[in-house]
Amino acid sequence: MNLIVLTGRLTRDPELKYGQSGKAYAKFSLAVARTFSRDETDFFNCTAFGKTAEIVGEHLRKGRKVGVQGNIQMNKYEVNGEKRTSYDVIVNSLEFLESKGGTSDNAPDVGFPGGNGPDREVEAPLPEKDDDFPF
Repeated sequence: MNLIVLTGRLTRDPELKYGQSGKAYAKFSLAVARTFSRDETDFFNCTAFGKTAEIVGEHLRKGRKVGVQGNIQMNKYEVNGEKRTSYDVIVNSLEFLESKGGTSDNAPDVGFPGGNGPDREVEAPLPEKDDDFPF
C-alpha cells in the first residue's frame, strides 16, 4: 500500500500549469513539522491534477495550512550526467485546515459548491495519461 497523509503549510505559492491535453496540474511544497521535534521540519513536493489543481492554484497561497492525502511517486532523472532521484506526493485529496485569513476557526472559506467551510475536502481525479504531463 502506498499512502501518505500530511498536514502542513505551503512554502511558496502553487504553480498552476496545463498539460498538452489542456488538463490542469499544480505543483506546491508543504512544510511539515516533525511530531516529537518542533525544531525540525520536513519538506514535501506535491502535485495535484484536474479540478483539484485548479482549486489549489486559485485559492492556496504561501503559508496556508492544508491536509493532503496521496501517494508517493519516485522519479529518476539525470542532471549534468549525474543520476538523481526525487520523491513527490501525488495528491488524491486535499483539505483546507484554516480560514482564508489564517485562523483555524470555522469562518467561511472560499466558495465551493456543496460547502464552503475551512474543512472542505477536494477529491482529485487521476490523470488520464502520463504522457500529458512533463514529468
